[in-house]
Amino acid sequence: MNGSATSNLQFGRFTLDLARCRLRADGQDIELRPKSFEVLRHLVENAERLLSKEEIVGAVWPNVVVSDDSLARCMSDVRLALGDADQSIIKTIPRRGYMIAVPVSRPVVRAGLPLPDRPSIAVLPFTNLSGDPQQDYFSDGISEDIVTSLSKFAGLFVIARHSSFRYRGANLDARQIGAELGVRYLLLGSVRHDAARVRITAEFVDAATREQLWAEYYDRELTGIFAVQDEVTQKIVGSLVAHISRFEVERAMAKPPGAFSAYDCWLRGSAIMKTSHGDPTGQTIIAARSFFEQAIAADSNYAPPVHGLASTCHAAWIEPCEMLAAEYQRRATQERGLMLAQRAVELDPHLPDARVALAHILRWLHRPAESQAEFARAYELNPNLVDYRYGLALIHWGRLEDGLEHLERIMRLDPFHPPACQTFLGNAYYFIGRYSDAIESLRAAARRLPTFRPTFVWLAATAAQLGNQEEARDAVVIVLRRDRAFTIGKWLELHRFARLADADRVAEGLRKAGFPD
Repeated sequence: MNGSATSNLQFGRFTLDLARCRLRADGQDIELRPKSFEVLRHLVENAERLLSKEEIVGAVWPNVVVSDDSLARCMSDVRLALGDADQSIIKTIPRRGYMIAVPVSRPVVRAGLPLPDRPSIAVLPFTNLSGDPQQDYFSDGISEDIVTSLSKFAGLFVIARHSSFRYRGANLDARQIGAELGVRYLLLGSVRHDAARVRITAEFVDAATREQLWAEYYDRELTGIFAVQDEVTQKIVGSLVAHISRFEVERAMAKPPGAFSAYDCWLRGSAIMKTSHGDPTGQTIIAARSFFEQAIAADSNYAPPVHGLASTCHAAWIEPCEMLAAEYQRRATQERGLMLAQRAVELDPHLPDARVALAHILRWLHRPAESQAEFARAYELNPNLVDYRYGLALIHWGRLEDGLEHLERIMRLDPFHPPACQTFLGNAYYFIGRYSDAIESLRAAARRLPTFRPTFVWLAATAAQLGNQEEARDAVVIVLRRDRAFTIGKWLELHRFARLADADRVAEGLRKAGFPD
């Protein structure tokens, strides 16, 4: 991000000074052991989501086997320092992990990103007013659907959901958020729903002046939620782009499913799949798959859960998971995913996400021409589509500069991009021979997502090319612990790099790291 930022994070009356590794309150330092500070730091830096014990241990004690008592002692230190005996600051979710329960203020950016030459907007996560945190998926789904609808307009610059959702509960004003994301406009809102009705408030704000440009309140029967979303989208677009054709406006409005239960299950499954990267158990994929199957049972002609189910097949196929071992690298699994993705495109040819799901599976079935065509069609339908996997595909097809340019563009649309994007950026730098840049990206990805196997494969190869043999060996251990059958030959067969020189460069790095042939 351009500009300099303070290195403090604020939550409640506490400040986490990241530069000095100090916890402060009321102007005074509060003593914490280094590991206890790192546990608190990881929780606060990931305040928007639930963290499992395994993820915290992997981030704080990388490449080290520790007992549950180590984390328990650190959590006890942290709670004592915060005076959090009642868990009002850090919630313990039984059998699941920990989560920060108070708003966290993000670092202040003194010099913001430059504004694009198009009207630019970020949709902040709508606030869930139901009083039940388990209903967050519903308000998140509303926000995400508006992002998706707006993103289909070539005349708009729309910040990706992953970045805008970083501001959930943050005590920041509109000017600061606009500067950090590099946008002129913000959409804020809230959702309250019960068994019969849904109430949505929406507010459209000029980020630079904090001026409210438009506000509306909707109270509808729950089955009318799709009309509400369409109306909100039309209002925003009407305020920003005066000359969008009627065809594009109609195209932006998603077709509602035949039954509300299908939409609800789709939202639940989609929310779960966003947390599936690097899950070694496969539980998240199984849970998401169940919701997608329920959605299809409720409405077999509703395309989103069909391409969602296709994605669960691909996820089970490409990464080893304990509970999905029978599906890992099985052709039948990927072929089922292909069939489902094709079905989703048949159901809704104008749905970009369905095209991307199909393109991604075709890419791993080594059908590059067909994959490229589907990716191209997806970007025609949604010019603001954020999909870092296309950047990876371009890199592995030998189009290194195009892949690098795509990833850099994605990271501008999504300033708080997911960890996998950093993995793929490191992958691009590796092929270009920029090993120092590659290792920085890969280390950052490993810190943010310590359970994602590809990160450590590329980290091992990069470290070996730089002569960092100890770091390379540590990465190899992590990969082989996750996938004991890993070999260089299997990795090359999985990817089938388009250029022989790229395959040779990968094999060289992996051999230097110590992977078996």
